[in-house]
Amino acid sequence: MTTTSGVRAGLPVPLPDVLPDPWVVVRGTAWPSLDTAFGSGRRLPRALVRLLDPDLTAGEARQALNDLDEPVRHQNTIYEATAPVALCVAAVLGRRAGQHRGAADGACVLLLAWLAGVAHDSGDKCVAVGQRYFGEDFLEGYPALVAVRALRPVLFQAVEPFLDDPDRDVRETALSAALVFAEHPALAGHRDGLAERARRLLGVCDTRWRRWQALDALTAWGHDTEGLARRGDDDRSPYVSGSGWSVGDGHPDDPPF
Repeated sequence: MTTTSGVRAGLPVPLPDVLPDPWVVVRGTAWPSLDTAFGSGRRLPRALVRLLDPDLTAGEARQALNDLDEPVRHQNTIYEATAPVALCVAAVLGRRAGQHRGAADGACVLLLAWLAGVAHDSGDKCVAVGQRYFGEDFLEGYPALVAVRALRPVLFQAVEPFLDDPDRDVRETALSAALVFAEHPALAGHRDGLAERARRLLGVCDTRWRRWQALDALTAWGHDTEGLARRGDDDRSPYVSGSGWSVGDGHPDDPPF
């Protein structure tokens, strides 16, 4: 991992404990020194700057996020440039959350979904799969993933305002990201509130992978799940018709984004 003055894994040292100004991330990151799926990250600021347009539309946000997705999330993989891009996207979302209090607009929905994808790409489940295949020292050889995981407390701040959004799909997307980010020990104090939301989700949600995630989080955090599961919730097959699970290459350990 390249280390330059004040920067490790493309991130400021020490790591921020609050969402930064997104312009600080864009201008303060040594993008050409960071690896992506397709070479250096020197072109990433162009897409990030488009997200900073105060008049950003959903269509423009979708195009900018598409331009970021392949370089920094190709095949659900974390790269050196993923952490600073995720921090910038979170900072943009956090700023827009303040501008659109009470309800997410179309651009917010897309930014939120993108961060949820990063959450699943870097969660404890992904680490467990990596350790199963590559050994217990998996994270030691994957500093780019370590960098994203270190950001979970500040990334959580970007999705938290949407946990009570009037739109159910927005709430569920925010909860999906928050449940993964809250695996970080620094966010343990948020788990009881998230657990209550997970219980409510299980009462109304039919999407298989969302139900699995909610049940797994409740179990991991020591909450009783009796009476919350439905018939079929214990079937974790990625081939279940209508499960809502994005299976990628069909491997059951693939994250849902």
